[in-house]
Amino acid sequence: MIIAKIQNLPEAILNLLLQILTSSYSGSYAYHTVNPIENIRKHQEVQGDKSRLELVKALARFRNTKDEELSFVSKAATLSGAAVIGVFSWPTAEKTIWAAKLLWNWSLFLSTFSLISSAHQRLLRHLPKSEEDVAVFTDTKLQLALNLFLKPAVDVTDLDVEPPLRPVSSRMLWIWQCPMMLMSYSWVLFLVGYAVHLLTPVFDPSQADMSFKIAIITISGCALVVVNFIFCASVCQNRLRHVEY
Repeated sequence: MIIAKIQNLPEAILNLLLQILTSSYSGSYAYHTVNPIENIRKHQEVQGDKSRLELVKALARFRNTKDEELSFVSKAATLSGAAVIGVFSWPTAEKTIWAAKLLWNWSLFLSTFSLISSAHQRLLRHLPKSEEDVAVFTDTKLQLALNLFLKPAVDVTDLDVEPPLRPVSSRMLWIWQCPMMLMSYSWVLFLVGYAVHLLTPVFDPSQADMSFKIAIITISGCALVVVNFIFCASVCQNRLRHVEY
């Protein structure tokens, strides 16, 4: 029991992190990611033509919904990055408080990696485009598609025991919602930075200088975004090794 809890600890931490970070866009997160994946989980068992069609419909619905989201994210992230670059061209930007510069740098990194992270969504090409693809999606292809959303199947040694339904993978949840998360927080940081910029006259002019410590904090925050990108890329590569056919 203790060993099982320890093994599930990373999953529990990731779930908690997801709940906290998605609070600012919970509606979009539920509509574009959680609900469609939950629908896929419910229809994961293929026991006939009807259940196969329902699963293909669920997979196609997720693909189309996610395509719509990515289209919006790419435009919003591009606009966010352009806004930050435009702000840095202001003459008053040099005299603004260091906190605003820090937040704007983080915002630029988030918007940039929101666009880059969308490349991970190439996993969508392994999903049906519509229910008409039911004829070409064999059992093997359907199981490979399920690997993009669910945890690995549990081996059951007792043939009389029905294997349990595969639960949703928190890692895949994280990856599917990552572009939206990065874009959302890029705008949050940009607006907070702008609010701080407006308060610059309240602070001492010396607060405009970027000290070495502040520079390290800025780079550290940007490094976290890079680490997240590497994590998502590694998980995607692992999943792609199971879906190439």
